[in-house]
Amino acid sequence: MRISVDPIASPRGELDRFAGSPAKRASRSFVCAPTIAAGAVFAACALSMGVAASAPLGAQTPTRIDSGIVVGGDWLQANELPLDRDALQSGQVTVSLRRHRWSVDAGWLRIARTLSTVQGGMLSGGPLLHWGPVLFAPTIGVLGGRAQASRDSTGYDFVGPGGVAGHQPRYSYSSAATAGGGVGLAVEAPLYRIIGVRAVASQWFFSGAPLEGDRQRFLVGAGLSLRVGR
Repeated sequence: MRISVDPIASPRGELDRFAGSPAKRASRSFVCAPTIAAGAVFAACALSMGVAASAPLGAQTPTRIDSGIVVGGDWLQANELPLDRDALQSGQVTVSLRRHRWSVDAGWLRIARTLSTVQGGMLSGGPLLHWGPVLFAPTIGVLGGRAQASRDSTGYDFVGPGGVAGHQPRYSYSSAATAGGGVGLAVEAPLYRIIGVRAVASQWFFSGAPLEGDRQRFLVGAGLSLRVGR
């Protein structure tokens, strides 16, 4: 593990002491972002089920993607907006082997927060549960990769003109290997032939010195899946 002073690691807006913290701004976005993402996905689920129920016999209707090789991509920043720094947001890319009643997934996961990043390769799996054309996929997974974090370790308080108190942050940066485990749930509905739309939520826990005192990560987002082989 290496530790050094990293002035670039401070988030945008830290020097504006009196404009409010990133946590306060994030809390105002917490409700609307995941609601919009999840609402769009579940609306697609309802539409798919309605089409399947009303389509005449023999008509070509979307079918759930529960077999074959499936490539997926998900945006996972919905519950942690805004991300108060210029960085790639949270997301994952996966390749799944599905066999009607179970699936095994391998891929890459990135979890970005204002003052930390966790990313690495992951492996997960679990059963496939069916409800009409909708597919429910609970998973248990593991991750191996790297954790990076910045902490206001040497900042100081001061009193400005007029007796107004402030804080000058000074950030230290650390990076180390990490291992983690988590559970998740994806709800997927067919969109068009081999394309599906899904909502995703997961809870992760990580090791590593940079994440001491802040080891949990909860993710909410939405994405697409594409069957590329049987």
